[in-house]
Amino acid sequence: MSAKPVVIVISDLHLGGGSADPGDDHVFDQQQLAGFIDTLRTSGDGQQGRIELYINGDFLEFAQVGQHLYTLRSADAWCSEGESRAKLKLILDGHPEVFRALKAFSAAGNRVTLAAGNHDVDLFWEGVQADLRAAAGPIDFVLGADWTSRFDGRLRIAHGHQHDLANRFRHWAQPFVSGPDGQKRLEMCPGTLFMVKFVNWLEGNYPFADNIKPVSALWRVLARENTLGLASIGWMLARFAARHPGVTMGGKAEATSLPQQLVATMRADDAVGDTLRGWYRAYLEGNASDEQIDTALGDPERLEALMIAVMGSEPPGAWETALGRARVARTLGEGQGTLQLAESQKMDDKLLFREVAKAELTRAASPAEVVVLGHTHCPDDWCWSELPGKRYFNPGSWTRYAEIDRQARLSLAELKDEAAFPYALNYVRVAVGTAGLDAQMQAYARCEGGL
Repeated sequence: MSAKPVVIVISDLHLGGGSADPGDDHVFDQQQLAGFIDTLRTSGDGQQGRIELYINGDFLEFAQVGQHLYTLRSADAWCSEGESRAKLKLILDGHPEVFRALKAFSAAGNRVTLAAGNHDVDLFWEGVQADLRAAAGPIDFVLGADWTSRFDGRLRIAHGHQHDLANRFRHWAQPFVSGPDGQKRLEMCPGTLFMVKFVNWLEGNYPFADNIKPVSALWRVLARENTLGLASIGWMLARFAARHPGVTMGGKAEATSLPQQLVATMRADDAVGDTLRGWYRAYLEGNASDEQIDTALGDPERLEALMIAVMGSEPPGAWETALGRARVARTLGEGQGTLQLAESQKMDDKLLFREVAKAELTRAASPAEVVVLGHTHCPDDWCWSELPGKRYFNPGSWTRYAEIDRQARLSLAELKDEAAFPYALNYVRVAVGTAGLDAQMQAYARCEGGL
């Protein structure tokens, strides 16, 4: 297809299985996405076939839809092609109006481009691509590229997950592995493992748990619950976050505090001790004695290794269930507690992605004027005084969200009511202007929520 003079960028829609899927976080109570696509199609540019709709990653929520379809116990291998296609069918059946709208949009001469993100790496399967084209008409796929360009490189677009260590794929150009069952499968990134084996389970009781932004802040809500199972999962998530550039564990806290509390619980509670020591022997060191295991799990690195192995190999929720209602020290949920990220260097995806955009805009010999990223779910429209004429956008997500800094005392119980939270359905429009690219972010619809 030829280049279009108008590029519309949206991202992070996370379409699930529709009204039959309680984990579908996509805002569709008024068919917003289908309405947006129809609005583009019936606009002056749309009627002339002048628009490219670029969906910049995480369009389809493969990680959460059809959870019964992925049963492999692995920390490294995600879906087979058959499993991905079965998940896609649930999405297609759940949102037929969206795919009809895309087909009509293309039929008017416009262009649809889908870029894969960390939640829809399944787009790499040829069968998935064929099924989507059958439902939605001609679609271009962007696969395995960190960046794509429009307008001779003046517009640069990336989903952004490859800049996030928890959601980065080792082999993004060809993210395939041989699974333990011998099948060709997709690579599993750490973030997907965490989503599939913990967040999906947590959402059974707290449907909004995965919408806290930044996602790393979920550990603060977990720690506040003061049960060792949830707090230790939060501890592991904080360790993921601590590997992120610009992030550190709180300097006033002992990083070994939670491992020591967990070992003490193992020694005081035979059921907890027997389960965790059994897992340790099964997944890490088969001949270790009880004392060797207790010593090893006092080491944060070793404890995290066990938790990842359990998360990959055991049923969802197994870790928290094994620890039952064991209590944890109150300091885990307080401002100066063991898990506290230093306030001055707290995880901030928004600031990190501004730096990613700035690096791309200032790359040697780059003609880039505008950068558009996704992934964080945090809307952003930013420019730098030292870079006149250059701009960065992130439209955010077409899901509801909770910003933890604004709702500092958020509890798990409050995550049961999605309607209490806001959304902003943003898009970025880019076209050639009289003095460089004409780029702006606009909102198709928004809701302030009630919390």
